[in-house]
Amino acid sequence: MSDSNAPSHRLGTDRSTSPCRIASLLLLVALITACSDSTGLPQADADPGRPVRVAEVTETGRSGSLRLPGVTRAVERAELAFLHPGQLAERPIGLGTPVSAGQTLAVLRNPSLMPGVAAAEARVRELDEQIEQLERDTRRLEDLHERGLIATEELERTRAQRNAAREGRDQARAQLEEARDQLEEARLRAPFDGRIVAFHAEPGQFVAAGQPVMSISSERRLEVELALPAGLSRQLEIGTTLTVRQLAHAQAAKASVREIGLAAPGQPARVIIDLEPSDQSLWQPGQPVQVELGWLGETGLSVPLAALLDTGSGISQVFRVNQGRAEAVPVVVGELLHGRVRINGDLSTGDRIVIAGHSQLLDGERVRVLP
Repeated sequence: MSDSNAPSHRLGTDRSTSPCRIASLLLLVALITACSDSTGLPQADADPGRPVRVAEVTETGRSGSLRLPGVTRAVERAELAFLHPGQLAERPIGLGTPVSAGQTLAVLRNPSLMPGVAAAEARVRELDEQIEQLERDTRRLEDLHERGLIATEELERTRAQRNAAREGRDQARAQLEEARDQLEEARLRAPFDGRIVAFHAEPGQFVAAGQPVMSISSERRLEVELALPAGLSRQLEIGTTLTVRQLAHAQAAKASVREIGLAAPGQPARVIIDLEPSDQSLWQPGQPVQVELGWLGETGLSVPLAALLDTGSGISQVFRVNQGRAEAVPVVVGELLHGRVRINGDLSTGDRIVIAGHSQLLDGERVRVLP
């Protein structure tokens, strides 16, 4: 009897304890779930966001500097030519020779010039003799007229001949001066102090009227001519100070803008600047130089280069911080200016742009700005 009842007792004990265990397990699960739910919401609300560093969008002027090549040249320079055709007979100076104003540089042989002077001189001498004779005739007739021996008309006729001869002599003298000037024009003279820098014709060669024979330049004042686009030339003013540097030596000199030309369609504007060296002896015509020119362009918005992100679609973007969240803003990238990039997009001066911590940042994600 005792053996048959033992199994029945153990079975009853197991059945009585199973509901308690199940209830305990359910209660434990409920407590864990409740704790998880109660602690999860405060953690999400307390999330400060992804830490980032920001910089402001600024307005930047498009500026820079240019070094333009040029060659020094004399302010006083000229290509000399004869006013008449003929044969270059003499050239008593050499290349590079210093010359003084008025010095004879070349002589032209033109056979037609000498007869003109000789004929004019002969005409003047002839009229001088006629006037002397008419003067004597006039004095003689005046004496006879006072004694009533001749008529007044004869005296007046002689006086008119004398006056006409005087006018003719004045014209002849003017023609003589003109002939002498033409003969003098057969001599090429230096218009100012300087040096002969080039020859364009050799002795014995026939030269036409106006054909350059030689070039002369003065070393007292130097200038440089620049060719600038219209946008840059408009930023210059008469008197603007520039810096000119020699290429062969470390010499620099100040310069000022003297003339500003207008740019024609497809052509640059010509700008002439005067050199103002402290030591004139170190500067000569024909030296290659560089002219340093600073310029300003239109203003625009710029951001640090680190703010740009490549979206992979060919359009760059930046993240703007607005009310604690990141906003993706597409931008068009311009030129690089001293570590900043000119951009064009829906941005304003003073907007805060993420420059660090944005490699995995999402649009609308909460962010925390680091100091």
